[in-house]
Amino acid sequence: MFPPFGYYLLQERFCNMPELPEVETIRGQLDEALAGREVTEVEVLRSKSFSGDPRVLEGKRVKEIKRKAKVIEVYFEGAKEMVIVHLKMTGQLIFVDGEKRIVGGHPTADRIRELPSKHTRVVWNFKDRSKLFFNDMRVFGWMRVVDTDKYQKDAKNMIPDVTDSHFTPVYLFDLLKRSKAVKLVLLDQDKLGGLGNIYVNDALFLAGISPDRKADSINKTEAIKLHSAIVQVIKLGIKYGGASASNYVQVSGLGGTYQDHFLVYKKEGQKCSRCGGIIKKIKLGGRGTFYCPGCQK
Repeated sequence: MFPPFGYYLLQERFCNMPELPEVETIRGQLDEALAGREVTEVEVLRSKSFSGDPRVLEGKRVKEIKRKAKVIEVYFEGAKEMVIVHLKMTGQLIFVDGEKRIVGGHPTADRIRELPSKHTRVVWNFKDRSKLFFNDMRVFGWMRVVDTDKYQKDAKNMIPDVTDSHFTPVYLFDLLKRSKAVKLVLLDQDKLGGLGNIYVNDALFLAGISPDRKADSINKTEAIKLHSAIVQVIKLGIKYGGASASNYVQVSGLGGTYQDHFLVYKKEGQKCSRCGGIIKKIKLGGRGTFYCPGCQK
């Protein structure tokens, strides 16, 4: 019996993993690569990495790839089952079609090695002889076969993803009615899906809010500004394919370039682009936190 879908999102708090723009980039390119391909066999080489009966996928044709927060969703034409995937810290997806090889996930040497490698946990074989390899060095990631209707029903009751229409300024303001530091509230995957350390740092800078400020001190006007900042940095992250500084690469095998557009993240000791002050680094909740004391209040 699988745990409820909410369990999968809650586990994100405990691992360093790709942030939403990285997963969205992987999702989009996987959708292009896999849509229309028929599965002939799924080989499970490590049982911990795959839950459910892989045989139910035989003869199924991939319809589309979607995403909820940082979970990749694989839908099949006319099927009652679907597959959900979480790459966690070191998960990697490699699609091979003849001489063509496209990669998404942790950038290990498996990108260019002969496959399957010692890190390969699951292999999808397609009718046209192409293959999808799920590699995972630390075996924290997973693939799961789930019932599509139940999954979608559970997902409707989940907290909003920061790209969902349900993530509104009103929702954010209500979320901020807590005495914790605002950065920690935004990172709480119990309340808001898909927002990670890099983009929280930059969103708070853009909104002019100090990361260690008590969340319940933020007024409605500031909450509206913060909501806009969150949406803006996530859109930029998706536009630039995520940040390869987070150890994730696009399915094409090329690193994302959001790291070239960081506002404050990893910029301690540098001048603030807004006020000329010096960017400072502190620790909040055990995570590196970057901000400008001069213009973030």
